[in-house]
Parts: sequence; structure tokens; C-alpha cells
Amino acid sequence: LDTRSLSLAVTADFHLKINIPVEMWIAYALVVHVLLLGSIFVIYFRSPVITGLTPQKHLLYYGLEPPANRLVLIVTDGFRADSFFEENCRYVPNLRKIFLREGVVGVSRTRVPTETRPGHITLIAGLYEDPSAVLRGWKSNPIDFDTVFNRSSQTYAWGANDVLNVFSHVSNGGEINLRFYNHDLDFSPGYDAYEEDEWVFKRVKLLLQQKREALQRAQNVVFFLHLLGLDTAGHVHKPGAPKFRRTLEKTEKGVYAIYQEFERVFPDKRTAYLLTADHGMTDSGAHGAGSPHETDTPFMLWGAGASRVVPKPGGRTFMPNNEGPAMPLHELEQAQLTPLMSALLGLAPPMNNFGKLPLGYLNVSKEYEAMAAHINALQLLEQYVALQKQHKKGFFADILLEYDVLNAEAIKRYKDTIVQLQKKREYSLCIDKSQVIMSQALEGIDYYHGYYRRVLLLSTTSTFLGWMFYIYRLLSRNRASKVELVLERSNKIVRVSIVSSVIVLVICLLSQGTPLDISFYLLLPYFVWLKALQPWNINFSSSPASAYSVPALQTSMWQLVLLIACAELMVFTFFERRLIALCFCVFACYNSWENFQWKSRDFFSWLALVLILSCFPLLPLSVGYQNGYLLGAGVIVIFTNSFWNSKSRLCYRNHTKYSNALILLQTILCAYLHSNGINIPIPLKLASWLYLVYAFASILLSKESRLDLRLAQIGFNLGSLYATLCTSYETVFVQLLTIELNISLRAQSARAERSVLRLAFTLLLYTFFSLFGSGNIASISSFDPNIARCYLSHFAPFVIMGLVLLKLLVPVVLIMSVIYANSEFVRQHEEQIFICLLLICDVMGLNFLFLVRNQGSWLDIGTSISHFVIMEVTTLVMLVIFYTAKQLLRVIPWEEIDFKMLPLRLIHWDLISDKHH
Repeated sequence: LDTRSLSLAVTADFHLKINIPVEMWIAYALVVHVLLLGSIFVIYFRSPVITGLTPQKHLLYYGLEPPANRLVLIVTDGFRADSFFEENCRYVPNLRKIFLREGVVGVSRTRVPTETRPGHITLIAGLYEDPSAVLRGWKSNPIDFDTVFNRSSQTYAWGANDVLNVFSHVSNGGEINLRFYNHDLDFSPGYDAYEEDEWVFKRVKLLLQQKREALQRAQNVVFFLHLLGLDTAGHVHKPGAPKFRRTLEKTEKGVYAIYQEFERVFPDKRTAYLLTADHGMTDSGAHGAGSPHETDTPFMLWGAGASRVVPKPGGRTFMPNNEGPAMPLHELEQAQLTPLMSALLGLAPPMNNFGKLPLGYLNVSKEYEAMAAHINALQLLEQYVALQKQHKKGFFADILLEYDVLNAEAIKRYKDTIVQLQKKREYSLCIDKSQVIMSQALEGIDYYHGYYRRVLLLSTTSTFLGWMFYIYRLLSRNRASKVELVLERSNKIVRVSIVSSVIVLVICLLSQGTPLDISFYLLLPYFVWLKALQPWNINFSSSPASAYSVPALQTSMWQLVLLIACAELMVFTFFERRLIALCFCVFACYNSWENFQWKSRDFFSWLALVLILSCFPLLPLSVGYQNGYLLGAGVIVIFTNSFWNSKSRLCYRNHTKYSNALILLQTILCAYLHSNGINIPIPLKLASWLYLVYAFASILLSKESRLDLRLAQIGFNLGSLYATLCTSYETVFVQLLTIELNISLRAQSARAERSVLRLAFTLLLYTFFSLFGSGNIASISSFDPNIARCYLSHFAPFVIMGLVLLKLLVPVVLIMSVIYANSEFVRQHEEQIFICLLLICDVMGLNFLFLVRNQGSWLDIGTSISHFVIMEVTTLVMLVIFYTAKQLLRVIPWEEIDFKMLPLRLIHWDLISDKHH
């Protein structure tokens, strides 16, 4: 080692032995960001399930006969409204026969997340998904809730097990009979998705044959048919594709046939039918977010009790066929279908229902509709009063704000008014009063659910600011500054003030009976600021940071302003994906233009790459898009990039050359077979899984010590692995991006490198550019199961999600590896760079916290949530990826890893020896 390296080694060794607690900021970073990520669920996603409620009386109790004895609920999973109404309902000719003759048809709007479980819970319970179910993997219900099934006397349900199991443990009323198949979605090209729907139709017919007489006598019976075929076909073939339309043709014929079977078995004309969907689907075959394709689903209501004409249908119309005339397109919220189904059977709405009975959809007397609306209003008031009582239990309830619009007096006045109006038979006025009180009850429920929202936002903001102040002090590390001197002098006062405030707040929270999760987040900023304002310990001057206190590493005020400006610029790229192309082009030119010799070959190569790469964010999204020619071009670029340099070409072992070449050829073969509807043989899938293990294992077990040669193997292996997960131009983009980054880093002068802020922003910009430039969007729900075509043919959601994450993270690992291998400055000062990176991410996270919306369009709400989650996860994931890149480059020898100290050694563990130069 030379003198300088020895000095760094001695300083680092002293730090590890004497001053390890200073590096605890890494553990703090992990904990704080996990808690900040959890804050979004506490602030915006309180559990909507209210317990201890009393069910309302059935309509028969009031002497009113329901219009239907039985209800057939048909849910076509993943069927979007556009596919139903496309080309004047051309693809649903049998269903068109029905709605041209009777009933109403229109669009029901779902809520985010547009997934199968939340959609079915909204339809059958009128309840929006309980966010706390995520803690159980969405497999079971943390709190049981009421459903239409519970209110009925008998329920028969058929479908996929993951849907029916949601309702298997919530029965406290009638008899529920579930028949399901193990949902093993096959997305191989030769699979016919209609088989899933056919399974349901056969078993429904079998039940009708076996229990015909008993069912004819029964009342308040629900038949639930969950049809998964269209969702499967949409994921695999995409909506609008010929194979999707063939599945749609079979499914809608099957629905019409089962309708005729019900009419044959039950000729009493006392059967009501509702066909709808749990969610829609994008053109790329994805769902989960809030675009109109995902939230707009069709609904058809016909049969007993269904109206033909709705008084206020709205202004939208559609053409049912080429001849016309145009028909009204009715619009409902998905939760409104729950009280509508209940009213058809004469049942009270489920106790946890949030839906309002839509007016004019029932072909019943005014008295019946008025009483159905009144029961709906009483059911919503029951929830509102329960929340209000809970709020008034606190010690400070009398001085805290309340929802004044709907107090106890107003509720009593409403009930008395309804009684008087019913005596006078003024049923229309009854309906109007019930509609008003339902809206007020829903507003009141939302008010108390979000009662602590503003103070929690302020509290979380304070936590953010406290944490950012802490890491800014880590970044500046100047013990002699005025701030540090003030903190040392006022340490005792600060500690006493914060501890006293905590004690007072705890007493207030306990007196008020505030929920534990809310209390925790209200107290969190005090503990963060207590740590942030703590003076540095006595050994601070001996830490490695003091060795870094050179002008290039000291953070001035203007650099802090520039840092915040960089973060704000990155925020805008989340809302307009194409904007990152401009950011990349400008930053690349600013960062590297002067480092090249004018008119040299390297300069023109680099400039061409920058311009080409800037075009990729302007291309259509790669999610759901398949192009074999572009994938083939990506394979050629991988070979060219890997074998262009003679030094790199000679360093590859034979097994590396042959394994990577074979897997790339196999990728082309799999893409060809898949695009031509030929099933991919199992040996090819097995080979893909074996290569996934080989790609990482061969790098870790390699004996090569030179960073540039290890980087070449990382690029070849991970580039080939990435190609197996691609469907179009992603491979070309990622390969060109690593080439450009290699060229620009090699050309940088010593002066240009010595900027912590610049390198931190480089890491962040290239990370997000790899995300947006490869055809992704800033959403947590965008995925395409076809990326797993080389690995799977059946739908295994957790495995596919793992492959999706691998596809997103491999380019980031490549970028980190390139930067770490090419920049000695990064290797020596990685701690300062990462702290700066963390600070930029936190500034962005604070922006997204206030941009989260819980009102407005569901597209805006879903997008804003996705942005905050992505940003908070980024700060955690980049820490792990940084360590992964170091491990692959073998900067940290595998045999030297102490896993017990791993959280403290992710950064700042290596000693740069001469073998890495």
C-alpha cells in the first residue's frame, strides 16, 4: 500500500474499533424510512371496518314483499367497460339481446387498488378494502365484516379459491355453500382461459338439477358466479387481441346459456340478475392503478325487480348496434350495487356497507323504494353514531372539534320526519330526505376516519425535517460550526424540553384514548429530533469523516440549495416520464462535455449515445408491449458490448461464454415460440432458472481481482439475465446506458470527480432513468406476466412479482457497479455520497407526502400513493443495492463478511488496496 492508502486504512481501522456508534446512522436510516413508509397507511388508510354494529330490519318486517326471491350475481373478473361497449357491443351479441329487451346497462366505477380482492369486497360487502389486510398478505380478513351473503338465507358460490375464501369466514347469518377450484392460472400460449368459466357453468347446472325443488321454494337466495377467464385472457393476450375476443365470445355465450337455464328451472319470474366486473384492465393487460380502463367496468341489471327506465340517467349514451337508436349509459359507483342487490331481495344492506341506494333502478312501488332508502340511511347512521361515540369517550372530547352537520338532534329529527312522511304517504319526499342524510352520514364517517389526518401530516413532516437535519449534520461534519457550538451549549435545555413535551403529550393521548398507531406517529418526531439535536460525542474528531473534511467534501449553503433544487427537478419526472429525457441530456452534457477532447472519437461516440438514450423515454411503455426484433437487437448489443474490448474478451472463462451465449439464444427461441402460440418446453424453463442462479454464483465465485475485469463479467452475466425478462427494447436501452456511463466516467477529470453532490445526483438520475427509460412508469401496479415466459407458464403471483423486482433492480445494480468500479473518488468517499443521496431522496419523499391525495379522481389518488411508496422504498433498496454491487465487484471478500455486523458495514467497510486499481 502507498502512504495515502495506508493512512486511510489506519483511520478506518481506528474508526471500526473505537467509534462504531457513529456509523449507526445506517441502522437509523433503515428504521426511520420503514416508519415513514408506514405513516402513509396510518394517515390515509385507516381501517374502514366498524365493529359492534346492529343489523337493520328486513323489508318484510315492515310488511313489504321483495320483488325477487333469488339473485344471480355474475362477476366477470377483469372485464373492462371498453371491451363490453366496443364497436357498438359487437362482441357481446347475446348479452345485447337481453338489455335491448329489458333491464338497464351502464358503467360502474371501482376504487383503487383495482385488484380482485378489493373489487369483490366492495361488490358483496359495500366496503372498501381494509388496508390492514396487507399484514396478512391479503389472504384473510383482520376484522370480519358483514356481506350480502350473511344477510341472505342461502348463498351458493362458485369460482377461484382466492376469491371465495375471502367470504368463507365471515358468515354469521345464513347458509353459505362455496365450491372453488385451485386457481393455477396458465398463461402459456396454448391455454384456453375459458376452461375456468366452463368449470363454473357446469357445476351451476349440476346444482340446479340436484336441488331444483328445494331451491324453487327458497327465498332470499344468492347465486354467485365468479368467472376468471377474461382476467386470465387479458393478462396473457391483452384486451383487444383476437385470443381475448375468442374467450369473450365463449364467456358471454356461457352467461346467456346459464341465464336461460335459470329461467327454465325458475319459471316464476322472481329471479333478478346482475352482471358486472370487479375491475378493468389496461391495454397492456395490467390492473391495480386508477386509469379509466382499470376503474370503469360494465354492469347489467335485469329480471325481477329491475327497472327499464331510470328517471335521471345522466347525459351519456351509447349505440347498442349499428342501427340504433342510442341508449342511455347509466353510471354508478361500485359500492352502490351492494344496497341495490339487498333491496332486490328485501334484505337490509350489510352493516359495514358504504354504498348509497341508487334511485330509479328498482321496478317497485314508491313505498318500497322509500323504505329501502330509509333502511340504507339507518345502516349508514349506525356506523356514523358508533364513530361519534368513540370520539366522545375521550377526556378532551368537549373541547375538540366535531362534525356539526349531523348531531344527535339532527338524527332524531330525521327519524321523526320519515315517520310523519310515511304516514302522509309522501314517499318521494322520504326518498329525498334519506338521500340527504346518507350523504351527510358518509361525510361524517369520512370526517371521523380522517380526524387526525392533518396533525399526523404535521407530525410526519416534523419527523422528515428532523431526520433531514440529522443527516445534513452528518454530511457537513464540522464540529467547529456555529450550529454545533450552540447545540453543545444548549444540550441540557433541549433534552429537558423534549422529554417534558413527550410526557405531557403521552398523558394527553392516554386521557383522550387515542389509538396506539396514531399516538406512536404523534410521538415519533420528538425522538427523531432528540437524536438530531444531540451533540457529537467526544470521539467525533477521530472518525473517518474528519479525514474527509477537505474543501471538495464540505457542504456549503449554496450546495444545499442546489441539492434541494436537484430533488425538486426529479419530483417532476414522476409526473411526466418524458421529462427525464431532458434532465438526462442536460445533466450529461453539463457533467461530461468538458472532459472529452474536442472532435475525438470518444466524444462523438458519447454524444451519439446521449442523444439516442434521450429518445427512449419518448417511446411507448414497454409494459405489455412485445417486439421480437427489438429483443433480438438487444441480444446483439449484449454480444457486441461484451466482446468489443479484447481485454474483457480474453478474461471470460469458457463456461461464461457458452452459458451466456446459450441463454441469449434460448431467450430468442422462447420469444419466437410464445409469439407464435407454441408452448415453451419445460427443459427451457428449467434452464432459465438454472441460469438465474449461475449468473450471480459465477460472479461471486470468480477469482478475478481486477475491478475492470470483474465489471466486464457482471455486465455480461446480468445483461444476459436481464434479456430473459425483457419483451422489447429494454435490453437495448440498458446496454447503451451502461456503455455511456462507462465512457463518461473514464473521461472525467480529477477536478470533475471531486463533487459529492454531483456523484450523488448521478446515482439517483441514472437509477430513475433506468426505470423510466426502459419503459416503466411510476406505479406500483404496472407489471406484465409475459416477462416470466422463459421461467413460468402458470400464474404464481409472488414468483412473478419477484421476477418483476429483479427486472427493475438489475439495471440499478449494473449502474452502481459501473460507478463504483470506474471512480476511485466514490470508493474512498462512499459514505458522504450516500448521505447526500439519502438527503436528496428525503427531500423528494417530503414532496410526495404532501402530494398524496385521498380525494379527486382515482387515477390521481393511486398515482400519488405509488409515488410516495416508490420514493420511500428507493431509499431502503439503494442501500442494499450499493452493498450488492460492492459484493459482486469483490471489494468486500465473501469470507470476511460478519453477518452480525452487516447493518453497520453496508458502507465504509472496504480498504482500497492496490489490486483494485
